[in-house]
Amino acid sequence: MEMLGLENVADPADGPYPQLSAEYLISADPDFILLADTICCGQSAESISERPGWAALTAVAEGDVIELDDGVASRWGPRIVDLIRTIAREVYGTG
Repeated sequence: MEMLGLENVADPADGPYPQLSAEYLISADPDFILLADTICCGQSAESISERPGWAALTAVAEGDVIELDDGVASRWGPRIVDLIRTIAREVYGTG
């Protein structure tokens, strides 16, 4: 995310794999949400907007929920380039 000039709201949380509460995320109010569980778990911009309090998040309210391909987002290596391009295209309109 840093390479793209973005800041991960989970970075200040404790541990390498923090479990973020709904309250934490609502308090952080991210500008973008990257969903990496669209295929495996059927998550979408619509489904997360139905979670309590999430409709008020800036990313949800402004339509800045980026639905990623799980296979690319969760299997790094050469695919990281594809992931970065996808995020850059969605955030900046480039990539």
